[in-house]
Amino acid sequence: MKKLKALAALIATASLISCAVPGWMPLGDAQPGEVLMPGETAALQFFTNIPNFDTEVGLQAGAQYALRINLLSNWVDSTIDKNENGQTLDQYGFANSIMPIPAVSVLKRSREHNWFELMLLQANCKRGSLVGISDLTFDEASGSYNFVATCDGKLTLFVNDSYGFYGNNSGFASISLSRVN
Repeated sequence: MKKLKALAALIATASLISCAVPGWMPLGDAQPGEVLMPGETAALQFFTNIPNFDTEVGLQAGAQYALRINLLSNWVDSTIDKNENGQTLDQYGFANSIMPIPAVSVLKRSREHNWFELMLLQANCKRGSLVGISDLTFDEASGSYNFVATCDGKLTLFVNDSYGFYGNNSGFASISLSRVN
């Protein structure tokens, strides 16, 4: 039990430090990646148990992109499979109120976003590019989420969870990323 408490304290400290030290968030690969040209699309196979899914796709600063998400299996965080409205989990995740121990919310990688929300990040501009799917503009006509790249560099995807706790996640989605302009 003492080892478990020590591990929890270590994880909490690392998480809090990453939020307090500007620019430090050990995520993603800062290499440029294969840059999408206007009109090109990349097909991505995303699993929720991968803490830093390197898409290998390079984005260009100021360019507009469209993201389409097709959930191919149920998303589950440990035993949590429904959001606060009783609906099956999707890319929007769930509110803090669903977490059995509310205090663990300080361990989320992004405290401003829901648990298990799909997150986007570019390693070259970590703080400036970190956004959740709820921050993006949704176009109902095309069924896509639209965003503008903050900087040049590869895109990393992950669900908003605590470091070290991705092994209990399940879920799969096919994601299409297109460059609009």
